[in-house]
Amino acid sequence: MRLPWTSHPESEPSPPPPPVVPSLGNGIAVPITTDMCRDLLESLRTPQPPAAEQEIYVDWTGVRTRVTMLPWAPHELRGQTVTDLPIPDDGYRSEDVEYAALAQALATAEGTFRIVEVGAGWAPWVVQGIVVARRRGLAAYGIAVEADVRRSEWAMQHAADNDIVAELITGSPAEIAEALARPRGDVEMHVVRAAGWHTSTMLQFPDIDEVDMGAAVWTLPGTDVDYRGAHLSHHDVPAVSIAALLADDVLTDLLHVDVQGVEFELLEPASDDIQRSVRLMMVGTTNRLVEGQLQQHFLSRGWGLLVDAPCTAVFTMTHPTLSGFTVQDGNQLWENPFVREWPSA
Repeated sequence: MRLPWTSHPESEPSPPPPPVVPSLGNGIAVPITTDMCRDLLESLRTPQPPAAEQEIYVDWTGVRTRVTMLPWAPHELRGQTVTDLPIPDDGYRSEDVEYAALAQALATAEGTFRIVEVGAGWAPWVVQGIVVARRRGLAAYGIAVEADVRRSEWAMQHAADNDIVAELITGSPAEIAEALARPRGDVEMHVVRAAGWHTSTMLQFPDIDEVDMGAAVWTLPGTDVDYRGAHLSHHDVPAVSIAALLADDVLTDLLHVDVQGVEFELLEPASDDIQRSVRLMMVGTTNRLVEGQLQQHFLSRGWGLLVDAPCTAVFTMTHPTLSGFTVQDGNQLWENPFVREWPSA
């Protein structure tokens, strides 16, 4: 029997879902303090520094560096052995927190030590990491990525000066990726003559002199102006992807990135590859927008920020990008909790 029609009251609308509260960071990362920084740097000290030579500077870790590779450095470094800790900086290259990042990576490495340096110059971090790692009995390997021909040659020389077996990799992006995937035998360090990028491709890099340590891949297409406003000729360079630099089955203890203004453009698309394979990541920063973008992005992924040292900018004259105003780079050291060894309960 057909039931009589009855009206139904309109159903109440569903209540809106509760707002999602953002969660940044992970609550377990321990920032590196000034006191911790001193202890970390002291842990890198060599008990027996090698002898300095006429053109060689020896630092407290025992690394030998040709001063001719550092045309902007004080001339009095020639032939010197410097045993002082670089606090707050070494006077020619880096701040204490960058050395602390390397020391932290080495202190937590087990059995092996793997380091990748993107925007390497003469590869100071790869070489120093391998020298100290070998002294501790770790099986060490590093990759230094540098687009400039002269500086990639310096990186090879720097390796030789510190008795590191190194091999230069050149070619197309595909050839570079293929070479990195091959067994490396007794090679302790690869110098890759290319730019580092989030994908394998071709980019443009400026023609620079030996004093200019601020070059970056061309981000202002259609012009001959770099990010600082300098008019420079550019040439094509291969770019190797972050994925090709990271091994699928081996953790990278430290990824060091110094790419002069394109940090976020490089790292954000490569985040998944980095999160799978990298324990610590040190990023040189060149503007405050990038610093905030990196903080928002990696904190939202649950990473810990162990060092946050902002860059310094002076807003005089005019420049085409924010990085053009920077007079002192900043540093961010990131810890990936997703590859961290947790103590048993």
